[in-house]
Amino acid sequence: MQPIYRLTDHVWRKLVFFTGDVRKLSAFPWVTWANHEHLVDFAELIEALPMIRYGDVGLHRDQGYLSNLAIPGFMKHAWVHTVDWRNNPVDPNPLIVEAVSEGVLKRSAFYPMLSDYVIILAPKNVTEEDRKGACVKANQIVGEQYDIYFEFDIEKELQYYQGEQQQDASKDLQQGQQWLQHYDRGFSCTEVASFSWWHQREALRLYRNLHRGKNVILADTFLNGGWEIRWMSQSVTVDVARKMGLHEEGLAMIEKYRR
Repeated sequence: MQPIYRLTDHVWRKLVFFTGDVRKLSAFPWVTWANHEHLVDFAELIEALPMIRYGDVGLHRDQGYLSNLAIPGFMKHAWVHTVDWRNNPVDPNPLIVEAVSEGVLKRSAFYPMLSDYVIILAPKNVTEEDRKGACVKANQIVGEQYDIYFEFDIEKELQYYQGEQQQDASKDLQQGQQWLQHYDRGFSCTEVASFSWWHQREALRLYRNLHRGKNVILADTFLNGGWEIRWMSQSVTVDVARKMGLHEEGLAMIEKYRR
């Protein structure tokens, strides 16, 4: 028989992922699990992909999903591009790292970009080494679980992946096992992007804010002056973003791009 905390964790995990798959309808039966036609089509993506550089961060919003109600603001999901499509003749697949219900995955950029509203952000005033560092960190966490509790303990995660805690664990097996039992190795989508760029967190203004009792970094947080819009889908307009709750600084970025 499973301990009660393991059973609770299992039920909560199922509930979190269930809400991410459900979309509302305007008529009976009011909700659906079915796919829908996206506002962004393949023609737009093919034009956009050659512009994107490794280290860029993508944001998107899919219409109608129940989970949108739980996440404030305009954009709902974030990921990191880890391969330049134009400069990778050996493997031309445009790869990204993102956290979804299946965990932290490395896969084609088509997965998150085939959406309803998409913005690609380029970090300002960073070096090639900074970009490479972001991609190294993103690739390092591929295979980890999705963080259903949204714990943005990025400093501890960096310490763990730099090997400091692993070295301590090797000195004392019992302490190491206790550490691994209590250590949160899961990542939410915006946590992946934040973790990857944490070495430039002040310049890129990656600050946690309190939302519903959790100190988190929302997707809309990336729409700030530390970044510039490299590309966005035709569906993204100032009016749409304002209606869906984007803050004024983000609206100004969209307006500037549209000029």
